[in-house]
Amino acid sequence: MKIIGLVGSPRKNGNTDVLLQKALEGAKAQGSDTAIYYLNEENIRGCQACGGCKKVGKCVVEDGLTKIFTAINEADGVILGSPIYFGRFTAQTALFMDRLFGYLKPDFSSSLGKDKKYALIFTQNQPDSTTYTNTIEATTQVLERVGFTSGPKPLVGTGLPNAGMVRENKQLLQNAYDIGLELTRR
Repeated sequence: MKIIGLVGSPRKNGNTDVLLQKALEGAKAQGSDTAIYYLNEENIRGCQACGGCKKVGKCVVEDGLTKIFTAINEADGVILGSPIYFGRFTAQTALFMDRLFGYLKPDFSSSLGKDKKYALIFTQNQPDSTTYTNTIEATTQVLERVGFTSGPKPLVGTGLPNAGMVRENKQLLQNAYDIGLELTRR
């Protein structure tokens, strides 16, 4: 089994990254191959509304997402992590989410492949985990619309105003690890 992680945070080793790495540890403990991609480090363009994906069955924009889409196609599961800034996922995550449109065929069926699970990890400064449920629901809707299958319940790390402070929260770290374990179960 192969599980990939996509970090939508601009902060390497920040809260989102730490939790996503912990989730990948859980997947690795079950024997999965894992890989992690940092969206902020890739040269990514937004959707160009060119329609090329509807002609060839995949996004035709050649940039940093090309290798990530190849990794997604080869993976059994994807863990997407993003901090919530101003009530929504990061701009880096938005570029990725918009480009998922390439997985929809002209008849809006999916070219993603069967049984590809996803998991979500969000972090936020707000202490109430229900503050941004609309962001989580919107992310879920897009992922399922393009063909992903729901995996573990989304993890929302709350009350995390400083980068890396999640390392002090053993429960959140365990919950992230458990996401990796659960994602590998068929």
